[in-house]
Amino acid sequence: MRARAAAGGGAAGAWSGHKMATAMYLEHYLDSIENLPCELQRNFQLMRELDQRTEDKKAEIDSLAAEYIASVKSMLPEQRVEHIKKIQNAYSKCKEYSDDKVQLAMQTYEMVDKHIRRLDADLARFEADLKDKLEASDFESPGGRGLKKGRSQKDKRGSRGRGRRTSEEDTPKKKKLKGGSEFADTILSVHPSDVLDMPVDPNEPTYCLCHQVSYGEMIGCDNPDCPIEWFHFACVDLTTKPKGKWDTMAMSSLVQCHVGWCCLTLQRWQMNCQNRTLAAWTSATAQRTHKQKRLAEQLRMAKVRPSILWRAGPLGRRALHTSFTSSQEVMLTSERYGVQRLPFSHVSDSDLAFFEHMIPGGVITDPEELKPFNVDWLQSVRGSSKLLLRPRTTAQVSEILRYCNERNLAVNPQGGNTGLVGGSVPVFDEIILSTALMNQVISFDSVSGVLVCQAGCILENLNQYLEELDFIMPLDLGAKGSCHIGGNVATNAGGLRLLRYGSLRGTVLGLEVVLANGSVLNCLTSLRKDNTGYDLKQLFIGSEGTLGVITAVSILCPRKPMAVNLAFLGCQSFSQILETFTTCKGMLGEILSAYEFMDDRCMKLVVSHLKLSNPVTESPFFILIETSGSNTTHDQEKLNNFLECVMASGLVTDGTVATDDKKIKTLWALRERITEALTYDGYVFKYDISLPVEKLYDLVIDTRVRLGRSAKNVVGYGHLGDGNLHLNITAESYSHTLLDAIEPFVYEWTAKYRGSISAEHGLGFKKKHYIQYSKPWETVLLMQQFKAMLDPKGILNPYKTLPSSS
Repeated sequence: MRARAAAGGGAAGAWSGHKMATAMYLEHYLDSIENLPCELQRNFQLMRELDQRTEDKKAEIDSLAAEYIASVKSMLPEQRVEHIKKIQNAYSKCKEYSDDKVQLAMQTYEMVDKHIRRLDADLARFEADLKDKLEASDFESPGGRGLKKGRSQKDKRGSRGRGRRTSEEDTPKKKKLKGGSEFADTILSVHPSDVLDMPVDPNEPTYCLCHQVSYGEMIGCDNPDCPIEWFHFACVDLTTKPKGKWDTMAMSSLVQCHVGWCCLTLQRWQMNCQNRTLAAWTSATAQRTHKQKRLAEQLRMAKVRPSILWRAGPLGRRALHTSFTSSQEVMLTSERYGVQRLPFSHVSDSDLAFFEHMIPGGVITDPEELKPFNVDWLQSVRGSSKLLLRPRTTAQVSEILRYCNERNLAVNPQGGNTGLVGGSVPVFDEIILSTALMNQVISFDSVSGVLVCQAGCILENLNQYLEELDFIMPLDLGAKGSCHIGGNVATNAGGLRLLRYGSLRGTVLGLEVVLANGSVLNCLTSLRKDNTGYDLKQLFIGSEGTLGVITAVSILCPRKPMAVNLAFLGCQSFSQILETFTTCKGMLGEILSAYEFMDDRCMKLVVSHLKLSNPVTESPFFILIETSGSNTTHDQEKLNNFLECVMASGLVTDGTVATDDKKIKTLWALRERITEALTYDGYVFKYDISLPVEKLYDLVIDTRVRLGRSAKNVVGYGHLGDGNLHLNITAESYSHTLLDAIEPFVYEWTAKYRGSISAEHGLGFKKKHYIQYSKPWETVLLMQQFKAMLDPKGILNPYKTLPSSS
């Protein structure tokens, strides 16, 4: 083919030049294609290695199960638990290898797809240029007719939309060089979905019967018996591992094998173990048909209304996954709030060329792909960015910001896009700078417990990585399956472990930050003590991407607790919740790790919308208490003494206790899925308030009285251990009238009792004009001076966090 392309053939001078140009381009094109198999071969080899590791772990699980069956009667209770933990650890490793393979498959597809699309676009531009030259010439060549009769670029594009499979007539079986145009038509008519035999339309649900996933990017199924070789994956970010989508071994059931299991017969245990093992490693289509139908119904409902899918993974992990509806349903932020665009430059073709050259494959301009990045997951604000950049290194981030600063291009840093105040999405057409591909662990010191990682690491992935080493992250959020550690630091996220481990301002030891002009500020120290000058990292913790882009984090991680217990209790009044908290701190002391509260309206929404079961009924208030320690017997004894005390005194009227992993996750879901239940109740006005604990629920009561029937529901829940209230108001739809009744009333009420209008979610876009309710103007002025010094052109996350300096 290459020799045929290079043959000139004694034509006239002009045609010879065109033909030579064609030959040179084809040479470049084929060389580029030849380099691809090497990368694919390397990825396939890695996949085979992961398969082998998975098989080894399967054998290990079978061996451990057989050993347990043979010796269970002679084991002490502690030995049984230890043995089951070994099985669980082996399964976790097996699942990790499977997740890694899926991620590798997604990256492989992305690599092939981007490669073909890039070459496809290059060839289209070359063909158009060649056609113009030929039409301007005074001669006609034998090959020219192919160009003149060929379809226009627009026609080709229209006939090969991303989801359309070309017909047999449209798809040539052989690629021959009968003139440059015919060869171009051949290449342009082939789409990755044809080459890789993918489903007909990526925007329509197609199910892999082995893994039950749908709607989104496509990846390969690793089951050779699967009737559908390629399937969709619902995650927007290709680097995110699947959570809660795999129909795998329900290992949390095995975790229940504690002392109480001694009453089970050997035959029953053997049957259950064999059944679960078989279910983990087979893919019988018939057994999964009802699950496929259920998933189809879930997908249909996801299209009807905003859906925030919080799913428990194979081990009951708590994770947030978002399913975006059409962003066209969300009003543009600039229109809803009447914002005027600042005089930033617009992205030009030369800008695109620069970014494509600097980060090949990391430039996204497709409007459909950009939709989820332009809308927050609450579906409350929407920007109109036309460009998404996904760098992999700090050097690339530095070069991007240097260029944007010179060109006066506004930049919107974005992590997992799980923010609640509109700070993570553009207001106008700012360039979205995503840290999704910056997801590598740099180092971990098992002696000091210091983890150093890139900013795009997903919080749950970091926690899983650390749990293998008997450590945990000091931060735990309901959105941990999607949020990035860089975004957590940039918003100074609080979460469920703050009572035990403190805020990020104390656990973050160092940061690497890229400033607006592209300079890199390396404060990535791992020292717990460093008293040399100003602690500059504190400037960027909670700055919400307005002072610099965090690219790496050094964070102190605590040891993994050996014993975890959970109590879910009912109280008759909020004053009893406060008294119970005082008793709890006194009697549980060092093992107390969480103290959450919620009102009965929250529980009613969770039960009605999510169909969860509330084990404690007929209580106006509920509390969730978690203990984490190193001695199971000691911790359970302290918890039992506490429960006896509060029950005898009448502070608590009812409750349940969980010690096994499955029940703990089930009870946590009642608290963590409140946010999801609220989204099903209508449009949500969310307020994240910090108040003195004795005043915490008074705001909820006063808000209900003020709004009356104009609001559908007014609920309150949150982290009582650190005085953090989540006030949520639902309505049938967004209403300016209702918003005016809520704001600034809520902020004035908070300021009256010297509280904070933002406890852990930041100010973002929605709260920036209310900062004076928590900070004096002198403080705000100093913040604006810092902003002007570090970002004089104001390109970093404009319209956010601080009111205009004017």
